This record gives sequence, C-alpha cells and structure tokens, in this order.
Amino acid sequence: MASSAVVVVGVDGSPGSRTALEFAAQQATQLIATLRVVSVFESSGIFGTRYGLPIPVTDDEIAKKIQEQVGALLDEVLGALPERPDAQLVVQAGDAGLVLTAESKNADLLVLAHSDVPGIVRTLLGSVNVHCVLNAHCTVAVVRPPRSVAAG
Repeated sequence: MASSAVVVVGVDGSPGSRTALEFAAQQATQLIATLRVVSVFESSGIFGTRYGLPIPVTDDEIAKKIQEQVGALLDEVLGALPERPDAQLVVQAGDAGLVLTAESKNADLLVLAHSDVPGIVRTLLGSVNVHCVLNAHCTVAVVRPPRSVAAG
C-alpha cells in the first residue's frame, strides 16, 4: 500500500502525542504513505552525568520498554482505522529536536503534539516543537488535543 511518501510523527507518551499519532495515521492513510513513528529518549548515561546519579538501566532496556509501550499505542490507534497505513516504529536515545529534524529530511510531513508547557519553562528548557518548526525539511503540523483531553 505504501508509496514513497512518508509521514513522521513524534510520540513521547503524553496524551497529546496520542492525538498527534491519530492525526498522522489518518494523513498517512490519505496520502498512501508510510507512517514512521519516532520516540526519542534521553540516554541514561547523559541523564546520569547531568544529575550526578547512577542510572541502573541501560539505553537498550529503556528502548525496549518504550518500544513495548509505543508499539501497543500504535496497534491500538491503527486498529481503530478502517484502512491501516504501513508503519515503522523507531525508538532511539538522543535529542528529540535533532532526531525529529533529521527524520524530516526523508518525510513529506512531520507531525508533533502541541505542548502545554508554560512559557518560562519552555524558554529555559527549550522546545522540541519550536526547534522542529524552525529547522524541519518538510511541512510540520503541530496538533492540539481535543478540548476534553487538554482540560483533563
């Protein structure tokens, strides 16, 4: 079913990322595109060094757990569609903004979840969405969750 078109979606486990995944799956179906679901986590080594804490798990263990969780979410979302796009799941350690921007090089659409992080925190920590909007190599859609999800 897939053509050479690719829709990339960043999934981080937040309620909004489910909405982004649903939107991306619908877009991939309409475009007859491959859906590439990307989940990025901070390496345990970097996290441990930054906070001076020994991290008792490896990146492989973290990746396996995320693969299971996001894989289950992907199956659930795709199972609700009348027609399923071809899908790929990518889980890797790294900087989410950089990884998603790199993924956008081979994509027709990059889909991200809107974040409700307050302005000052977003300014201090940086925003994956802002990084991607400014640096992506394709069209970027930032998807807001439905009001009931956003409020709850």
